[in-house]
Amino acid sequence: MLQTILTLHAIAGFFAFVVAPLAMITRKGGDWHRRWGKAYFYAMAVVVVTAIIAGVMRPNWLMTLVAVFSFQLVASGYRALYLKRLHEGQRPSGWDKLTMGAGILVNGGLFMWGLIHLMLGHRTSGSIIFLVFGAIGLLFVWRDYSRFYRSSHDKREWLYAHMTGFLGGYIATVSAFSAVNLNMIKPMWLQWLWPTVLGAPLIALWVGYYRKRFAAGGRSRDLFDLRIALKRRPGHRAR
Repeated sequence: MLQTILTLHAIAGFFAFVVAPLAMITRKGGDWHRRWGKAYFYAMAVVVVTAIIAGVMRPNWLMTLVAVFSFQLVASGYRALYLKRLHEGQRPSGWDKLTMGAGILVNGGLFMWGLIHLMLGHRTSGSIIFLVFGAIGLLFVWRDYSRFYRSSHDKREWLYAHMTGFLGGYIATVSAFSAVNLNMIKPMWLQWLWPTVLGAPLIALWVGYYRKRFAAGGRSRDLFDLRIALKRRPGHRAR
């Protein structure tokens, strides 16, 4: 049974690893971008479920917690698509609050575990990995909390949250792929963290590129295929 679960985990992980770039290269908001994005999201859901089951059956907390960490980023990016009107008073759903709560527990645990072990002099690869991933996860949780509850909003912040969430989750996917397959990279913490070192600045540059386009007068509909459901006025008939 364990071998079956691990096989399913590997298949879903490889599928997510391959399909995410297809969503990146297609027109943002287009039909194929949405299809590949949903395929990636559901593949990551399979990855995290199988990781949790396998992690309990054959204790491997690094595998389990990193899977939960990566899915929390992807789930945050996915939910951003349904929260496009925060600037108009839209409130987060119970699912969003549950995701934030799980993110606080998991990422807080990762961060504290790594920090305490490093402070005790246990400078192992696991301590470094947990500390870095926990810090990143907590930053994403804080980003979501501030988006949900601050008084002023950028009407395009859902776009930036979607981009950073999915791309951050994909970096975690590449990290897991590297840890399993690129054993020639030493030490072990570098196997896990080189995608973050390379990918985080690229995400910042990509988001910054769109911010500059918008600041220069660019419109969202000129850059993406947007589909935002409009609120229907009382007594208004749909056409």
